[in-house]
Amino acid sequence: MTAAGRVRVLQWAQEHGEVGGVLASHGQLTTSLRSEGHDVRYVDTGSAGRALRALPYLRSRRSLHLFHITRLRRAMVLAPVFALLPGRTVLVLHSGSTLGQVRDLGRGGAAVLRVALRAYDEIWAVNDEIGEVLPPGLRRRVRVVTPHVPAPHDPGAPVADRDAHAVVVATNAGLEHYHADLAVEAVRLVRSTWPDATLRILAYGHDGGRLEALRRLVASDPWVRLTFDSPPREVAQVLASSAVFLRPTAWDGDSVIVREALAAGARVLASDTSPRPTGVELAALDAAAFAEALVAGGRPSTGEGLSATTMLDATHDAMGPAAGR
Repeated sequence: MTAAGRVRVLQWAQEHGEVGGVLASHGQLTTSLRSEGHDVRYVDTGSAGRALRALPYLRSRRSLHLFHITRLRRAMVLAPVFALLPGRTVLVLHSGSTLGQVRDLGRGGAAVLRVALRAYDEIWAVNDEIGEVLPPGLRRRVRVVTPHVPAPHDPGAPVADRDAHAVVVATNAGLEHYHADLAVEAVRLVRSTWPDATLRILAYGHDGGRLEALRRLVASDPWVRLTFDSPPREVAQVLASSAVFLRPTAWDGDSVIVREALAAGARVLASDTSPRPTGVELAALDAAAFAEALVAGGRPSTGEGLSATTMLDATHDAMGPAAGR
């Protein structure tokens, strides 16, 4: 396709936002698209000044706009902008908290949501549950995708010896629904069977009071190591060298780091509170249940409720209608 005929992809997201699944997801997508020769630009939603710099790129009708969010209210506030944009618009819902957010809107808020979401040509949800809680009239616009975009082969990817009793867990700011404390207790219980078991806590997001409380919780445990905002290459190294990745969340979307852990060859043990990819082992959201599953194995997930379609696949598909507008 000639330069004049190419579709430009505009990522509406925080280009340099907090470390976490959303940043990893749209960053992976950008890397893959650019490796294919596509023109990808950011409308940085984390800064009004940086977002304004993208104005010259918003005029083309041959554009695909991908708006990445975890909070539905942002989609409602910016709906008038997306309704007026030339090109094709996609709302990408990353958060497993969407059901709770819809409930919190109440009847009036839900009515506004129904109108606002019509501003977007497509809605991509990271699991079936998210799509099913949206208003029925909008579900034909919903496509379930996985937010993890496997990177092109990197010959310099980390290679490490795997420690048979090394366990790792990730937590955003120590927030309660990530249950990092449950992971600590589960490994503490397991150490009666695996005395050499260790736990690495990969913390990210806001380094505030909740993370400080978590640091105090593990301060006297030399087998626990907590690090903050580890760079992607270090995270990859940790996943490649650990035996088990724990995901004891109260709710979830389709976690990027779970997919990364599976791709790195680690066992993944997750709570049975949300859809999980095939290959993940499941346990009840309880320290004793996680400890038992760590040693004996958990129930296998069937992958039901998730998609094998990556965001890269969906972007390729959306480029066709965007080119024709």
